[in-house]
Amino acid sequence: MAIIDFVKSAGESFRVGWKIESNWTDPVLFATYQVIRPLASLLIVAFIVIIGASSVGASANSAFYSQYLAWLIVGNAFYAFVLQIMLGMAILVHVDRTRYEVLKNIYISPGTLHPYVIGRGLVSVVNGAVSVILTLLFSVAIFNGLLHMNIPLNLLNVNLLMLLPAVILGIVSLLAIGYMLCAVNIVSNRMEFILGDSVSGIFFLLGGVIFPIALLPSYVQPISNVLPITYLLNAVRESFGLLPTASYMSDLAYLAVTTLVTLIIGIAVFRLAEQRAKKLGLFDRKSEY
Repeated sequence: MAIIDFVKSAGESFRVGWKIESNWTDPVLFATYQVIRPLASLLIVAFIVIIGASSVGASANSAFYSQYLAWLIVGNAFYAFVLQIMLGMAILVHVDRTRYEVLKNIYISPGTLHPYVIGRGLVSVVNGAVSVILTLLFSVAIFNGLLHMNIPLNLLNVNLLMLLPAVILGIVSLLAIGYMLCAVNIVSNRMEFILGDSVSGIFFLLGGVIFPIALLPSYVQPISNVLPITYLLNAVRESFGLLPTASYMSDLAYLAVTTLVTLIIGIAVFRLAEQRAKKLGLFDRKSEY
């Protein structure tokens, strides 16, 4: 019964969160924004690589060049999950404080904050999934269809049995990190605009989004090796046939371990923030909350 109530509360939170995310404009403009934003980010990076390679005389049809572009496209596409979840959950508490005060009402009721936070986080997951799918589709249409670059990226040959477990575990780990960002903002009102960008920027640099982590300095690589995003992108690329599939189970195992550790830490940090907020009365005094 408790699980049913939890799921129902999270579903209502998702519905509210979706309305909050999309009510700033009409549906057509919102959909256009959701398409253009991830595509523009990908095209900027991809054309930097294309132009840079051309300037040093690299052949656009070489196997290494086309393989790297496919590797880059997949990494940037699935990075949308990181960006959407980090930015969405980092700003959640601030938006609620300044406009809606839902968290305050939940906190002083017999209910718990967890279903609301999860429901709002799932809105970011849906937005991220839309960005991933559209980015992949437009990438194939532009680079293979329009520019005839013959990038080895066949969306019909993706191994879904490899892709889905990796994506699910990756989403859980990112939601757990989002939990930590919410926890920080519950007890602080000065970090909401830098947390999401800072954390997603760290993942972009150290998670192997645009270049292999083996190219990073040796003293930085241990950090990359404990980030869930690293193993998420490796497993995803393996499902697209861009990396040897022999290491898939290893990457999936590491992803499962890092996800479990991140989930435990995220829940613990969130509970500590709740206790701290209760002790300070942050949900009792409007001026503080």
